[in-house]
Amino acid sequence: MYTIGQVLFVVLSKKNQVYPMQVVEVITKKMLNGEEVSYVLQAGADKATKITLDQVEGEVFDTHEKARKTLTQRATAQVNKLIDIAISKAGEWYGAPAAAPPLQVKEVPRMIQDLPDLMSKQEQQQQQPQHPLQLTPQRHESTMVTMPDGSVVRVKMPEF
Repeated sequence: MYTIGQVLFVVLSKKNQVYPMQVVEVITKKMLNGEEVSYVLQAGADKATKITLDQVEGEVFDTHEKARKTLTQRATAQVNKLIDIAISKAGEWYGAPAAAPPLQVKEVPRMIQDLPDLMSKQEQQQQQPQHPLQLTPQRHESTMVTMPDGSVVRVKMPEF
């Protein structure tokens, strides 16, 4: 099943950690009723720290990809469960309508330049922030300014 030198990825039961362990010995015991294979693992950088696979308290994966996929699926399921509970409570408490099903993302853009331009040029120009003060020239010596609260004040502007 495992080979000498292979690195296994263990999701430890007692800690929130993925721990790499290397197979350093394979012991095959032949008996009348069949064979028994046991594996000795090096746990950590200390070569003296060894443990048998049977003693490992956790879930063992033969590749980091399998460990990542399993942990990601579990985390996603837990998040979805939390969101579903919140949606249910929102409907119960506030009469909020049921939410739409989650969007399926096919590919996440890697850089900001990869994002699609969703607005037309005209829409982008309409969304330009408007300056809160509106200047209305009245005379060459002073200017009327409309303040954000709606009041109008006269301001003398220096000539440049």
